[in-house]
Amino acid sequence: MRKINTSLLFIFCLLSYPIFSQLDNVLVHADQMPYFPGCEKLKTGSEKKRHCSNEALVLFLSHNVQYPVEAKEQGVEGTVYVSFVVDEEGNVTEHSIIRDIGGGCGDAAIAVLKRMPKWQPGKHEGKKVKVKLNLPIQYFLKNGISNPLDSDDYKITWGTMKGTKVSVSDLKNNLDKVIMVRDQYGEPVSFDELTFSYKRKKSFQTATSNGVLVKKQKKIIKKAKAGAQFYIGVVVHDGNKKIKVGREFEVVE
Repeated sequence: MRKINTSLLFIFCLLSYPIFSQLDNVLVHADQMPYFPGCEKLKTGSEKKRHCSNEALVLFLSHNVQYPVEAKEQGVEGTVYVSFVVDEEGNVTEHSIIRDIGGGCGDAAIAVLKRMPKWQPGKHEGKKVKVKLNLPIQYFLKNGISNPLDSDDYKITWGTMKGTKVSVSDLKNNLDKVIMVRDQYGEPVSFDELTFSYKRKKSFQTATSNGVLVKKQKKIIKKAKAGAQFYIGVVVHDGNKKIKVGREFEVVE
């Protein structure tokens, strides 16, 4: 993915009415609201699964939303509100802009909705239903968090992985290697919140740990196939600042 020099802040918020409502057979509140993919093994209805779903969506947005050149040149900042419907099959449909800020930001947000994978559909009274969701996406030119892709001051290294491409075999062979982050002087630095994410066609998986490879992250690697995008992200603590650092690779044969 093309590096964006401007930080983006994404806040996931499902806006719904506090009581049951229905518009043209599309609900805005259901007994079970839809879940973003990647958390299927967690118990439906649990707080842990909802938290996992929210984190997976935020990570998907951070990989896919681009700050339009026009907006950056004009200094456009603010929040774009979009809405969409997750149908009974989990497809994302009926995309629309509720509030735009100009500079192409609204179109950029809609483009991301069109790239979303299938969700786990919502349910009401035991049946799968269409559910309408609203999503705010915030665009800021300056932010207290550094760019999440390849910070200029820090670099992630993991085994033999170099450049922007990695073979399936090299990826799997790195499972017993140590992931390291080095500063601009080449010195190792501590990090936490190690995140792996994997996207291939309409499949999207993500797993986060406290800095040590966990079973779910290893499972993502073991199932990797050519044609996918693989992302490693960490959080480095620099004084009072938290800096997100990441690298993205194209998985090849």
